[in-house]
Parts: sequence; C-alpha cells; structure tokens
Amino acid sequence: MRKIFIAFLLTGSFYNLAAQTKLIIKGTVKGDTKGHNKVYVYGESIKQDSVMIENGAFTFNIPWENGMVPVLYNEYEMKENGGISPYAIVVEKAGTVFLKDIDITKGLRTGKISGSASAVAFQAFDKGYEKLEKEIDSTLGARFPGKDYNDTSYRKGYDGLMTQKMVPYIKSFVKSNAGSFAGTYVLLRNRYLLKDQDMENLYSKLSPAQQGTKAGKKMADYLKGLKASAIGRQVNDFTLSTPTDESFSFSNLKGKYVMLDFWASWCGPCKAAFPHMKEVYQKYRGDQFEILGISIDKDKAAWLKELGVQQLPWLQVHDTKSISVSGFAVTAVPTAYLISPDGKIILKEIGFDSNGNGEIEKKLKELFGK
Repeated sequence: MRKIFIAFLLTGSFYNLAAQTKLIIKGTVKGDTKGHNKVYVYGESIKQDSVMIENGAFTFNIPWENGMVPVLYNEYEMKENGGISPYAIVVEKAGTVFLKDIDITKGLRTGKISGSASAVAFQAFDKGYEKLEKEIDSTLGARFPGKDYNDTSYRKGYDGLMTQKMVPYIKSFVKSNAGSFAGTYVLLRNRYLLKDQDMENLYSKLSPAQQGTKAGKKMADYLKGLKASAIGRQVNDFTLSTPTDESFSFSNLKGKYVMLDFWASWCGPCKAAFPHMKEVYQKYRGDQFEILGISIDKDKAAWLKELGVQQLPWLQVHDTKSISVSGFAVTAVPTAYLISPDGKIILKEIGFDSNGNGEIEKKLKELFGK
C-alpha cells in the first residue's frame, strides 16, 4: 500500500511538472458562430496554430517559454467583420488561463480573463486604452471633420491629445504594476509614445525580476540604443552577415557618407520606397556615398527571397544581433540614418518620402550639390 501511495505521489508530481511546461488557454464562446469556428494563435516564440470551437469551447496547449505573449484572433472576425482585432494575453508563467463568455459577434476581448494576475491586469489596461482612443477619435472627428492622420493639423491634434491623455495613463499603469509582467510589457509596447527621460524613469521603477525578463531586457537594449543613436554620436562598429554568409563590418565604409536603411521583407512601406531609393542611389553612389540595407527579418529565407524580388543594388546585411534595437533604437521600419564619413550620426528619418522631400535626401542634395 505504501509503494502504491508513493507511486501515486510521484505520478502526480510528474503530471504537475509537465503541466507547468505548457500554457493552456481555455475559452468559452457564446453566440452564433455562423460556422466560423476557428481560433488562431501566434506570437514571438509561438508557432502559429489554430483550434476549433466545439460545443462553445476551445483550448490551446502551447509549449511554455518565458516572456511569451500569445495573440489570438478568430475566423468569425475575418469572415463577418472584414478584419481581425488581435487580442494579446500577457501571462507571467506557465499554467492555465481562462477566457470565459466571449461574445463571438464583438470579439475575443469581450471574454473575462482569469488564472493569471498579469493577464487580468493587462486586460483592464487594454480596456482603458481603448476607451481613451475612442475619446480621442471623437474629439478629433468633431475638431477636424473629414480629416485623418494624413492631414497635418489632424496629426498635430492627435499627437497632442495622446500626450495629454494617453501618456499619463500609460505612466500610471506602469508605476502601479512595476512588479508585474503586465507593467513591463505595457512599457515596452508603448515606448514610442514616451519621452526618453520618462522611459528611463519608468524602467528604473521595474522590479529586478521584471528587468530580468525578456521584455525587460528588450527595454534595456532599447534605452541603450537611444543613447547610442543620438545625433552627433559615434556609431559603434558592428559586424553582420551578407546574403552569402560573409561577415561585413560597418567600419569598412569609413570615409563615406552612409545611409543605413532598416527594413524587412514583410514591410509594405519599405518595399514601396525602394524604386525611389534606387534613383537616389544611382544619383549619389560612388566613393563618397553608400547605402547599407539592414534587414530585421527573423526569417532568413524570407529576407533572401525578398532580395531576389527587389534586386537592390546596394549592400545588404541581416540583423541577427538586434543591432537595430541596441544600437539604433528602431521601433518601426523603414527607418534610416545618415552617417558622416567619420562615423557620426547626422540624421534619423522614420519612413521614406518617395517625392524627394525627406530630410536625408535634402541633406544629400546639400552635401553633393545635386
């Protein structure tokens, strides 16, 4: 009897250990799915997958990795609403998370989350964020009827309201959740809205444990990149691989003006910019000017395939060392830097103006007189 009892304990312990190596997401759904029963999951370190809603419920079993944030969307949204509304579940550890009573007609975010303190906190933050977004949109709609973000006045008004309303909300949440993965994730996700000093202050308030998470380390790398990429700073030399797997160092370009172009194969605006970039390159290429394309693609094969499609005539390397973050604080692509012949940063430009009105192109005209 004693042997049986010990065996039972060992079996139970093994089961619990196995369960803790997975993240289990259990959802329940109400409403008519109209036959659109698939739910999808994706995210960093998560293999894209799907499951079926059966008898009003679905379950994901995801191999656990610290710092993962599964993102869900569903077939109903795609087929009935004409798009998707990705829903992030910010979990701090392996185990089971519940998303109950999802109204299929209104999206996954209508479900009530439980089983993870961090996920619960983030859901509350996300609802508040969405409410503020609607208030801002309503204010701008009344102030600038018929306009959108492409209009200069609208854009200025939007940026002002985000600073006035959203930034204090983000800062308050991070301070109140400095010991939670939710606070760390919110800081990382919204860093582009914050001033450099605010980011540093908020990062310093994170608990040591949170600073040690994958998101916390990414935030530290980003802050490092901000300092390293300030205008006038000397670029720290870096070495990355070319499409033929040869090593190429930035210092090889010393003595030339260099435009660093951060891009990705999945980036539509990047690819839309290439035809005009080819014209710019044709005009200025030579002993005094070079472009170095730096792909932030995770998938090397996708990068190589897109290079075959685009046939870009300038140098290309693959950012396998997160130089884009730790060296240049890149948050969006395309992002470009213009570097002086002695290796100092002259300009930074997010996006690329195909009409020739971008700051880097203006500077090149000034430098080379054409």
